[in-house]
Amino acid sequence: MEQVYQNLNSILAKIDALCKEKGIDSKSIEIIGASKFRSIETLRALSSQGIVTVFGENKVQEFNSKYDENLTWDIIGQLQTNKVKYVVGKVRYIASLDRLSLAEEIERISAKRNVVQKCLIEVNSGDEECKGGINVNQVDEFLNQLKAYPHVKICGIMAVAPQGIGEQELKKCFQKVAKKFSELKCIEPDFTVLSMGMSEDFLTAIECGSNQVRLGRVLFGDRP
Repeated sequence: MEQVYQNLNSILAKIDALCKEKGIDSKSIEIIGASKFRSIETLRALSSQGIVTVFGENKVQEFNSKYDENLTWDIIGQLQTNKVKYVVGKVRYIASLDRLSLAEEIERISAKRNVVQKCLIEVNSGDEECKGGINVNQVDEFLNQLKAYPHVKICGIMAVAPQGIGEQELKKCFQKVAKKFSELKCIEPDFTVLSMGMSEDFLTAIECGSNQVRLGRVLFGDRP
């Protein structure tokens, strides 16, 4: 765990330096521990420090295997409709809502359990055919459609940038999503989360307006 704590201190120092340079409130940035393949013992120890207290899981099967109700969880990977029943009411955000069929199932299960499930709309910032998420130009229409589901509460946008692109193209992807978030934040009172940035690009994402970053390797080290 000592290495994880050292990694976290390094991350915090980099975020603090960037925020001072750009005039951003560093306290507004939330770090999510992308906890795929990480042990529950590691997550409990990290959470106890009070800085990284939310963990994002990609796979429902792994989430179920290490679920601890005393920790806070997000689902950050693609979610199949037949797996919705395993996460509704147990996670803070379903951060990968990108289609009506998924919203319908979240609504059905949430209504049955008498809960309101918070979600983020996933945007495919690079318009990649092989990735989930909707085009940024479809967000307004999708958001209006989701208003038909009273047990689904949309709290913002989650985006993943394409891998292997240059810094300028990366910024364009992030800025495009951030612009849409800013527009909707003015008219949607529940819009508070712009989740962009992972281990390779979190500083660029913060510079472009992200207030939530999902960090795995840079925080925990290489996957076991």
